[in-house]
Amino acid sequence: MNIRKIFIIKDEAPHIFFSVFIYLGCAIALLTLPLGFQVGGNCFYLATYASLLAFILHFKYYIKDKKNLLLPAAMLLTGLVCILWTVMYKQPDGYVVLYRQYQSTGRLQIATAFLLAFILNEPRSWQKQTAVLAFVAGIAVNAYALYQGIVMHIARVELNYDRATVAAYIITVINLLFLKAALLLKRRHKVPLFLAIFIITFATLILTGTRAAMLAFPVLALITILATKHTLSNKHKVIILALIPLMLVACGLIFKNKIEDRLKDFQENIAMRHEQTGENSIISRLSMQSAALHTGLQALMGQSAEQRGESIKLLVKKHPELYGVLPYITVHMHNEVMEAFSIKGIPGVVVLLALYLSLIAHSFRPQRNPVLLAITLSLIIYGLSDVIFFSTEGTIIYCLGIALSILLMQDPRVDRQTSR
Repeated sequence: MNIRKIFIIKDEAPHIFFSVFIYLGCAIALLTLPLGFQVGGNCFYLATYASLLAFILHFKYYIKDKKNLLLPAAMLLTGLVCILWTVMYKQPDGYVVLYRQYQSTGRLQIATAFLLAFILNEPRSWQKQTAVLAFVAGIAVNAYALYQGIVMHIARVELNYDRATVAAYIITVINLLFLKAALLLKRRHKVPLFLAIFIITFATLILTGTRAAMLAFPVLALITILATKHTLSNKHKVIILALIPLMLVACGLIFKNKIEDRLKDFQENIAMRHEQTGENSIISRLSMQSAALHTGLQALMGQSAEQRGESIKLLVKKHPELYGVLPYITVHMHNEVMEAFSIKGIPGVVVLLALYLSLIAHSFRPQRNPVLLAITLSLIIYGLSDVIFFSTEGTIIYCLGIALSILLMQDPRVDRQTSR
């Protein structure tokens, strides 16, 4: 191998060495991160560093097609605003963990911007390899989740994390890639296989006990089917759409007790909405969003976590029914947009919404990408009751999911290097 040919600055695509190294890093990250191995995060960072190096050495190549810079730019700005906010306000006090989390996720978003720039300009198709990766990851993660829930009888599957909700987010991304990989198969029996995979993947999400995932995943699966072109005929779409409700009923009967427990917990939270003591996850979330809006309006261009915390304490004194927000003032406000507004102000909201819109736009152009659309919608939906970009693991898995969904939908018949 001629090292000079790999690293010399040229106005052309990077050597295949970069692609192999970067995608191998992403593959290791996808296979190990869900199981709690730290090596996954390290491999993801190595892949992004290689992407940055390729971007620098082949800068002219990457700026040729301006439309391929829009999504990376949106991700880059989101990360930069996050980092700038921590630099401006970070203090070594009781809120330091909050700052450290945003510093970490901001760096991940910046790193992901260069990974996306690399992938969007990749002249070779890696669709088959990505589909195989999605299958292996899907089988491994779902098998482990089923083992935890059915064999080990863990009340709420957490994989190897301390929160079932994080496990649900990770499983959702992997399962959406898993389902789409099944639809890409050129086999006669891909419809039965898709339905079998759907039952398994939905079952694992039920075992996490995460209500948002239980409600959202079937809808996201349906969107993936409806948005799929070429690889799925209209006849097969009708069959799948007709059978999925039956699959949902079957899963509901099998995991009846799990679902009833979560519904009972929801009903109890609603019934206790007027109480001013005790733990109430539903009402606490509503209180946090109300407090985030109130404090955000007081500092439209952003404020420190300490300032927000003091404002919330004063607000709770005036409105004791918002007591549920107090345990979370050193963490986050359980809503992605409201959290950004309450501490990063209007700039934080603008870059976050720009990222959402860029992801949705790229789901339709230059070609329709059902799995990217589904992953984006899951990011938005889960962001209504949590802050995905606060969790390092959640941020990595969504960044990986976005990147791999683009690779998964690359048309192997198109040579993009000659078409540029």
